[in-house]
Amino acid sequence: MKIIDSVAAVFCNGHKIFTVRRQSYLKAFPGYDSFPGGKIDREDSRAQHPVRFLCNWDGHAMHALVREVQEELDYDLPAEIASGQIVSVKYLATALAPATVAIRFRLHFFRIDLKTRPVFSVDPGEIADSCWKTPMQLLDSFHKGDALMVPPLYWLLEKLHRDPQGDNFGDLSPRFDESIYVPRIEVLSGVQMLPIPSNTFPPEKRTNAFLLGDKGSPQILVDPSPASPQVLEKLRYTLRRDTIDSLFITHHHPDHYEHAPELARHLSIPIKMSEDTRCRITQQQGNDYFSDLQIEVMQEGTRLTDWKGEAVRVYSIPGHDAGHLGLAPESLRWFLVGDLIQSTGTVVIAVPEGDMAVYFQTLKQIITLDPAVIIPSHGMPSRSTYRLQETLNHRQNREKEILELFLNGKTPAEILDIIYPEINQHLRPFARLNIESHLTKLRQDGQLMTVTKQH
Repeated sequence: MKIIDSVAAVFCNGHKIFTVRRQSYLKAFPGYDSFPGGKIDREDSRAQHPVRFLCNWDGHAMHALVREVQEELDYDLPAEIASGQIVSVKYLATALAPATVAIRFRLHFFRIDLKTRPVFSVDPGEIADSCWKTPMQLLDSFHKGDALMVPPLYWLLEKLHRDPQGDNFGDLSPRFDESIYVPRIEVLSGVQMLPIPSNTFPPEKRTNAFLLGDKGSPQILVDPSPASPQVLEKLRYTLRRDTIDSLFITHHHPDHYEHAPELARHLSIPIKMSEDTRCRITQQQGNDYFSDLQIEVMQEGTRLTDWKGEAVRVYSIPGHDAGHLGLAPESLRWFLVGDLIQSTGTVVIAVPEGDMAVYFQTLKQIITLDPAVIIPSHGMPSRSTYRLQETLNHRQNREKEILELFLNGKTPAEILDIIYPEINQHLRPFARLNIESHLTKLRQDGQLMTVTKQH
C-alpha cells in the first residue's frame, strides 16, 4: 500500500493549541479533529527552505507546510517569522497510519510557537470548525464522545498536557503485530473497532467488529467474523483480558458471523440477532450450526448495553438485508449502520434478502434521525450523515439512468455494459444484481409496466 507523506502545523500560544475539525465530505478523515496541514505534493520544492527556523528541517516538508498553512489558514509562515510573530518551529512527532486503513498517511507534526494568538481565516472547503483550547480541553471532548480523533492525535495531546513546552516526541505510530493480534482502534471514545481480516466482498478485506459497553454494563462484541481458524485464534488472544457478555450479529451475510459460534462456545456466551438473521443463517449452515448455544432474538428498541451512561438500543435497518440490525445510543451521537454503506464502492442489494425500495426508505429514515457519527462495517467512522446522503443520491441518479436506458429498449446486460464500462470482471455479477433490484423497484413504483421481453 502506498504511503503518503503529510505535514501538520501545531500552533501553540501559552497553554493553548489550535485545532480544526475537518469537513464531513472529505475523503480522508471526514469530520475528524486534526491540525492544519496536508500531503506533501510532488510539486513542492525539495530545496532547503531559505527562511529562518524553516531551514532547520527537510526542505520538501517545509515547502509543503508553508503552502498548506497558506491555503487552509491564509497565514504566511515566512512573513510571520520575519515579523517576529513566530518564536520557533520545532519537530514534534511522526505517525504512520496502520495498514488497516484505506489511505495510509505518514504525518509529520511541527510545533510552531507564537507570540500572540492570531485569528486565522480558515478555508471552509476543508475546515468545518476551529478553536484554541488546551490539550486537556480537547482530550475531554474526545473522552466525552464528542470528537473523532485518530490515536496519534490524542497520544500527542496527552504528551503536550504533561509537557506543555515539549517537542521531539518521536514516533507515535500505532503498532499492531498482526502475527499475534487483531488490531484495536478507538477513534470514537467507548467504541473499540477491531478491523478483522474476513472473507468479505472485494475490494474490502476486513469487516469491523466492535466492542461496546461502559464499565459495569454488558460488554458486547459486534460482528466477529474472522476469515479462518488462524484469525479466530488471534481474535481470541486479542480479547483474552476482556470479559465479553454476548455476541451481536447485525445480519446474516457470512462476513459478519463466520466463526462466531466457535467464539461464543469458547467464551460460553449467547449470540444476539434478529429472527430473520437466525432463520437465514440456519438455512445456509444447517439447523445444528448454533447447537449448544443460547440464541437471543433482538427486537427494535431493545436495550443492548450502555455508552457514556446512555442506553444503546437496537434499530431495524432493512434494505441490504431484511433482518439487518443497527445500534445507536439514545443521544444519537453515533449510529452503527453495518452494511448500509461501505467505504469503497456501493452496497449490493440482491434478492431474496435485499430490497431496493426498502433500502431507500431506510437510508432516508436514518438521515432524518441525523446521528452525529456514522459507523460502517467496512471502513472508518465519519461525522454526519453525508455518506448516507451521498449513497442515496448516487442510487437515485443511477436509477434514473437505468430507467431511461430500459425505456429505450436496452436489456439489463446492455445496461450493465453502458453504465459500468470499466468494472472489474469479478464484480459484474454483483453490479447486475443492483440493476435488477432497481428494475424491480421501478416496477413496484409503477414506472415500468411488466414486460414479456426476454432479457
